[in-house]
Amino acid sequence: MTILAHFHGYGPWIGRPDQYHAEYLRRPGTLSQEWRDERTKQRKSLDMEAYLPFEKRAIPPMRTGHWLLRRPDPLARRTWREPKEAAEWLARMYEGDPPVPLQDVRPIHPGLSAKVEYAAAALTNGTDVVWMHYLPGDYMFNACVVVCPNRHLPDLPCPLPPS
Repeated sequence: MTILAHFHGYGPWIGRPDQYHAEYLRRPGTLSQEWRDERTKQRKSLDMEAYLPFEKRAIPPMRTGHWLLRRPDPLARRTWREPKEAAEWLARMYEGDPPVPLQDVRPIHPGLSAKVEYAAAALTNGTDVVWMHYLPGDYMFNACVVVCPNRHLPDLPCPLPPS
């Protein structure tokens, strides 16, 4: 089954787990100044992303479709008509920042080609694909391909200007 859509690639985002788990940074909407002031009193190292509007934050959103609210400059170069091309982009991002190997040397997944094949099939069926893993030094990696128009948030417009 092929859908009439295209695919946008976002990321890779590399950051700390505490940033990733800060849900208030990953939800749409602005944070009030009162909230920011209170949070700054509580915690000296408030993440600077809290001072940016949601559309400008780099941290992955809670819902993958909310990536479409962001319009990063290179997005046009990371937009594909074919799911296989989008899945291959994910593989290149993965190869650039591979996960921390398991200590018992078991494979982490069934192989990169199987991951690419699965991602392409999911995209073909209208499902967003997120690859996330831990990196050395207690960092996290996240790269995502979002189907546009999005199945779960159909009212969100395409982030690219009409051509």
